[in-house]
Amino acid sequence: MCHGNGLTRAIGIPLDSVLSQILQFMLANPYEVLTIEFNENDGDVPTLSRIIVAKIIKYFTLPSGELMFWPRSSLSEKFPTLREMILANKRIMVFMGDTYYSIPDPKPTWANQKDTWKKDGFSYTSDDTMPVQLNASYYDWCGKGAPTDAAFVQWQQIDINMGILAPDIIDTLKQGKLPQICIGPLATQTNYAFLDAIADYCYPRWPYWFRVRVNNYWDSDVFKVANRFNDLNVARVKAGQGNLITPY
Repeated sequence: MCHGNGLTRAIGIPLDSVLSQILQFMLANPYEVLTIEFNENDGDVPTLSRIIVAKIIKYFTLPSGELMFWPRSSLSEKFPTLREMILANKRIMVFMGDTYYSIPDPKPTWANQKDTWKKDGFSYTSDDTMPVQLNASYYDWCGKGAPTDAAFVQWQQIDINMGILAPDIIDTLKQGKLPQICIGPLATQTNYAFLDAIADYCYPRWPYWFRVRVNNYWDSDVFKVANRFNDLNVARVKAGQGNLITPY
């Protein structure tokens, strides 16, 4: 809807329009699970927080009086599996940035402060601008395996993404060329064979895959990769190895 701060903001469509589309999608697709992030804190943050909470209650309160959002009450509470969210019809998880702290107490249990609950892939790929750099970062990260301390409470997130560094833009301009600011052409270099390779390498090293974010998903193998691992889980269940499935 909106990205950036101050005069450099890119403003999209109104919140009501977005939430209405999300609601219609969720009602039409009862087996889909969704995550929503409210990251920006530009402007009057307390007002933004109150508006977000009011709109969520307005659009996503079910006829039963319950919300379609999964609640979490403490840091020690494990994240639900997709199966649990679908069966409970609480199929949306909300993450918030600094807007979370401006929500009046008591804060709703469905509101999650994003830095508390998940670890962004950007924390270890922020300086990567080429596929080979991303390759090295992901293989190094996955090779370490799942944390053995409390950090595993967080969602471990992979970002199939590339950043564009300011020096690269400046160097390109000095050469009299247009900088490749849009990540589209770059993202397509990682969305096919690279995505498959990362999936194969990381899958056996982590007991949970919580989230993989892919830019330009329409130009990628993301659905093929997801279906391949879903098929693997189905095969394990049929073989009586349901305890080995990855709870996507």
